[in-house]
Formats: sequence, structure tokens, C-alpha cells
Amino acid sequence: MKSNLEYWQISLENPEPEKDDFYFFDEIIVKDPDFIQKVERLRELIITYCVISEKGESSEEIFNEIYDILIATENIQYTEFVAFWKVFDVSFSVFKNLSVEKKKEILKDLLKGYCERRSRLYDRLGYTNTTVQALYDSGASRKKGVAGVRKLVKLVKDILGLRDSVKSINEFKNCNLAYFLPDSKDGKEIFNIFLKEFNIKFQFGKNHQNKKPDIVLKVFDQIFIIEAKHVKESGGAQDKQISELIDFIKYSEKSSFVHYISFLDGVYFNKFIHAEDKVLVQRKEIENILFKNPNNFFVNTAGFVEILKDIKATVK
Repeated sequence: MKSNLEYWQISLENPEPEKDDFYFFDEIIVKDPDFIQKVERLRELIITYCVISEKGESSEEIFNEIYDILIATENIQYTEFVAFWKVFDVSFSVFKNLSVEKKKEILKDLLKGYCERRSRLYDRLGYTNTTVQALYDSGASRKKGVAGVRKLVKLVKDILGLRDSVKSINEFKNCNLAYFLPDSKDGKEIFNIFLKEFNIKFQFGKNHQNKKPDIVLKVFDQIFIIEAKHVKESGGAQDKQISELIDFIKYSEKSSFVHYISFLDGVYFNKFIHAEDKVLVQRKEIENILFKNPNNFFVNTAGFVEILKDIKATVK
């Protein structure tokens, strides 16, 4: 294999594309007749609830049906009503984890606010299921983390000819080529045993709220512990992700066969090519760490592909 600085240079010479098909999501939810029936029923119920409330009356039956639809219907958070909750700083995911009593208490307040501030406006403007699809599409960015791991898995499987992740530590140890996903259902237990079996400290995880890496790859007697991020632009959260990746390759193990790989894709990586200001500081820090830790790597898609191709060559 090449040196880590050579893979870094390959990455710099091959920028990330503006559009990456690995992060293309085009799921249509409004074609599901059962889902749309629930959406339209929810709208009808809320309109009725608002009319009854204006008259100073109440209907537990209507309220309970609204509650049942919200709790039991997948993707119902992409409706006008649930989108309105953000006005009151209420998260649907947090709401679903509350007790039944607390959920119903909050829902009554949300319905009251919706009836006062949105119901008549939306009745006048009209409802369309395009809104539901648009809200769903706007949430596509939340799937990027999962897509990043999916991209890594596909590259590993396609280039190295691997199948699915292993299901036990013995399978991992006994295969010349193998991988597992430490944050998956099966992978969490495997990862804990893996650390003990291979005498790996993984101090990064201990210093980052027990965070687990995205993939652990084994090639004969070499171990690659990989952390991936997909970043497109600067910002508070994005800067934290870059800092985590840089921090990831600062760690090393006593065993020379253990490698840490920070994988960064997305067009933010391209800032490193003609780095200025803050990005220049980040680039210099990456290069200094790579020089001090020759076992570790910081790469984009092209650099990671090159590593996998070189691994494949050694397998032959």
C-alpha cells in the first residue's frame, strides 16, 4: 500500500462531485393510498375539532381519533399540522416518546394553537398532498448519515467482493476479508468483544460519549477502523463533524496492524484543495497528524477507493 500522505494527495487531486448519486433520495410517499387516506382523515378531523372548539364545545371522540392517527401512522409528521408544531418548539420524535398522559396534554395545546393560527388560513388557501411530499423531501438531509455508511459498505463490497457484514466475532476472526457495522444491532456486541479480542483501546470512543465507528474492516492481519462524514457546507454542526474526523486520526494503537481512517465526502472536502483561512488551518492539522501517525488515513471518495484497490491487489 501507499503512504497515508499519498492517499491524501490522491484525494486532493480528485475533488468530490457536486451531485453524488449515493445521496439521491426520491421516495414518493403520496402514492400510498392508505397513507393519504389517513392524511385526509386527519385534516377532516382537525377541521371539525376547530369548529367545535370555536363553539365552546368539546369532543373526546374526535380528539382520540386524531391522537390515534398521529401515533399509529408512519410519516404522519410530514403533514401541515405536525409541521406547525415547530412554531411551538415541539419535536414529533420527542412527543412520541412521552407518556400517553403527557402526549394528550401537549396535543390539546397544539390543536388549540393550530385552530387559532392556521386552520382558517389553510381552509381558505386549500390543502394539497404536494405539501406532504414537499415536507418529506425537505427532510431528506436527515438520511445523509445512513447514506454515508451505505456508500462505504457498497464500495467495500463492490471492490473487495465481500457480501454482508459478519454476524459474530468468530466469523470476523476466521475470515481473511470481513467487515461489520459497530452501530448496527448485531455489530454493537461484536464491537465490544472485538476491542477485547484485539486489545484495542479505541480511546476516541471513550472521549466522545462512547461513540462507535461506522465500519470495521479486516484484511488478513490488518484492521481498518473507519469513521465517515458527509459534509457539503460550513456551519456550527458541520464544523463539529470536521473536528471529529480530524480528532479521529489523532489516535493510534500499540499494534501497528490497526489503522484509523477518516472518510470525508461531500463538496466541503473540495475546500481543502485551495484552502484558505479556517480550512487552511484544518488542512495543515490533518497533514501534521498524518505525518505523526503513518498508520492512519484521511481521504475522500477517490482516496478511499484507491486504498480498497491497493488492498485488493495485496489479496491477489
